[in-house]
Amino acid sequence: MAVVSVLRVNLALTCVESALFGIFFVLAITSLAVLIARHGRPPLTTSPSLSFGHALRSPLLLGTILLLITVSGHWCATVLRLFQALLVYDNGQHPEQYYLIVEAIPHVVATAFVITSVIVGDIILTYRVWVVWDRKLAMVIFPAMCICAYIAAGICVVELFAAFKTGESIFALASQRRVITTAALTLSTNIYGTGSIAYRIWSTNRALKHERMLAPALSLSEALVIFVESAALYTFWILFFLVSYCASSTLEAFAFHCIPAATGISFMLIIVRVGLGFSWSEAESARLGIVDLASLSRMQACRSQDGTTSTGYPPTIINLNVTRTVETRMETDFALPQASVKRDGGSGIGKKSGECV
Repeated sequence: MAVVSVLRVNLALTCVESALFGIFFVLAITSLAVLIARHGRPPLTTSPSLSFGHALRSPLLLGTILLLITVSGHWCATVLRLFQALLVYDNGQHPEQYYLIVEAIPHVVATAFVITSVIVGDIILTYRVWVVWDRKLAMVIFPAMCICAYIAAGICVVELFAAFKTGESIFALASQRRVITTAALTLSTNIYGTGSIAYRIWSTNRALKHERMLAPALSLSEALVIFVESAALYTFWILFFLVSYCASSTLEAFAFHCIPAATGISFMLIIVRVGLGFSWSEAESARLGIVDLASLSRMQACRSQDGTTSTGYPPTIINLNVTRTVETRMETDFALPQASVKRDGGSGIGKKSGECV
């Protein structure tokens, strides 16, 4: 199999990461607007300054700001490395040799931004697991331990790269031990988080379908929602880097340095999808067979006229006056929101529903 040159890999890296950074930047600005709007909506008894202070304490808002800093910083380091290789180092005569210098300051800084982005991404993913699973502390013990171990291992990787000597390979045995250990820790966190969130969403949607006596088959839109909300893109990209590095492929540089952008896009998609109200359950309610009382009455009347049903009594019109008081709770950090309905008077309808977000 032909080996891709280091220069071609890094040129492709600069182009692809620039495109991914543009996507991430748009999503990040949208996410910030959504989060500030949801958290910073001042109640009647709260001043706007206090509401804005409450918005700044949101874990998702802080995570979005941190990812915006780390992803932007890494993209700047990537562009700087390109100019250094093509114009500055040895007057641009040997750009491939520059990309092989692991201890170069721009490369060490870019590595530090990758490690920081992964730490922030793992923390956000763990926080999502905690929120989606009704804030059960037992669900986040394992990923929290992996994150602490990853922080220590990530610092060791940055120190290792900074202490490299010219000519040393990044695939040396000493480097492989630290890099593979670090990647395995974050991959464990990602697989656990993605699996936990995906199972929670799937089981909740299946329970809702069971209540409505619908087929439990998984539709394409549901699969897409599970893919987005479980941050599966983040997990797959970490796996892509680990496989390429273990194979000693030059594609590991491409996979490694695109991790910050892939991390940012994964979590910004979650915030934008939920914050803007995109939901498969609302968009496909008609297809799933959810009908109101008026539609049900009309269907029964038509069947009686056609003679398909025989009740023994002529059809009559019944007027129902139903008064309902609806209590809703806004989950500004995007948990599994629930709505409860209380009955007023002698007649009413009680309903409890949930949406996986």
